Amino acid sequence: MTDGKDYEQLLALHHAMQLRRSLRDGSPMAAPAPRRPTEYRERLADQRLLVASLEAVTSSADEVVRSFYAQLFLGRPYLRNLFPAGLRADSDRLFSALIGLAEALEKIHELVPVLEQLGRDHRKYGIRPAHYDAVRQALIGALEEHAGANWRPEYATAWTRAYDYAAGVMQAAEAASTDPPYWQGTIVTHERRYPDIAVLRIRTDVPYRYRAGQYATVEVPNQPRVWRPYSMATAPRPDGVLEFHVRAHELGQVSTELVHRARVGDTLRLGPPMGTAVVDTDEERPLLVVAGGTGLAPCRAVVEQVLTTQPGRPVQLVFAVRHTQELYDLPTLAALAERYRSLTLVPVVTEDPDFPGVKGEVPDLIAQSGPWHAHEVYLSGPPGLVHALDRVMRRMSVPPTQVHHDPAPA
Repeated sequence: MTDGKDYEQLLALHHAMQLRRSLRDGSPMAAPAPRRPTEYRERLADQRLLVASLEAVTSSADEVVRSFYAQLFLGRPYLRNLFPAGLRADSDRLFSALIGLAEALEKIHELVPVLEQLGRDHRKYGIRPAHYDAVRQALIGALEEHAGANWRPEYATAWTRAYDYAAGVMQAAEAASTDPPYWQGTIVTHERRYPDIAVLRIRTDVPYRYRAGQYATVEVPNQPRVWRPYSMATAPRPDGVLEFHVRAHELGQVSTELVHRARVGDTLRLGPPMGTAVVDTDEERPLLVVAGGTGLAPCRAVVEQVLTTQPGRPVQLVFAVRHTQELYDLPTLAALAERYRSLTLVPVVTEDPDFPGVKGEVPDLIAQSGPWHAHEVYLSGPPGLVHALDRVMRRMSVPPTQVHHDPAPA
C-alpha cells in the first residue's frame, strides 16, 4: 500500500520526468499530448438534465458530498492524501463547482478557458489521468444514491458526457503545459498594515508568469494540501517579485498563518496563475475599478497595468472599507494618482462618520454616479459586495462583457 509520503515522492519523480520530456520535445520517444475536445453537440440538452439532477439532491447537499468522498476513497485509500485533513471546508466548493459546470455549459466559450486553467492548476494536487475516472464514478454514484426514486438513467448519461468533456479539456491543458505544477516562494518582506491585514512580497524559485488581475492559490507548510486563492497586487514586475494583500479570517487557516505567523525567509508554494478578470490593453474604454478591502489587490494590478501601458486612458478607482484605518494601501494609491493625471482615486468609508471624504454604501454611490455603460468595469472584494455591484451594473444596462470579476476571493 502506498502511503502519503511515498505517493508525493512518486509524484515528484513523475513531474521531473515530465519536465525532461518537455525539454526533448519532438523526440519520437515522447508520448503525444491528449487533444482538446472540439465539439459537444448535446451540451444544451445535457445542461437541462444536469440542473434537474442537482435539484433532486439540493436538500441533501452535505450528504451528497460525504457520499462522494466515501465512494472516491473506497478501494483507493491513497487518494485521501491528495486532500486536506478536514474535508468539510471543501464541501461547499465542490457542490458549487458542480452547479457551476451545469450552468456554464450554455456559455462554453467562457467555460473552456476556465477548464484549461483548472487543468494546469490541478497538477499541484498530484491528480493523474486515471483519477478523473474515479472522480466521475464517485460523483455520479453519490448523486444517484441521494436522488433516490427521482434519479433517471439519462442523468448519468448527461453527467458522463459533461464530465468527460470537461476532463478532456483539463487533461489536454495539463499535458501541454511546460510550467511546473507549483512554484516554491520565499517571503522577502512582511508588513502588518492593520491588525488583521498584511502585505507580503514573495520571490519564486523560477519565473512566475501572470497577467494583471489574476490570482494564485497558496499553500503554507503548516497547512499541507490546503490551498487558498490570493490575487497578485501589482502588474508583473521586472524583478519577478509578487505582492499579496492578505486579511486574516477567524476560521481561515492559511490567512491566519500568512498574517500572524509568517516571517521573512519563510517558504510557501504557489499554484499556477488563474482568473479571467484580466485587463485588455488593446481596449480604449475608460475604466471603473471598484475594490472592497483587500479586494484592492487585483484592482491595483489592473490599474497599474493600464497606467503604465496606456497612460492617457481614464481610470476611476474606488477603494472602499468600513473604517478609516483599513485604508491600508492609500499612500501607494495616492502616489499613483499624483503621478498619473488619468487616475481618479476615490476612497470610501462606510462606517466612520468622522471620515472627511466620501461616506456611504458603495453600491448606492456607484449607482448615483453613473452612467457606466461606456466603461470597462472591474470589481473585487467580499462576495456580497461584488454581487451587489454586479446587480447595479445590470440595472444600469452595462453590457455583461464589460463587467469583469472572478468568483475567487481576492
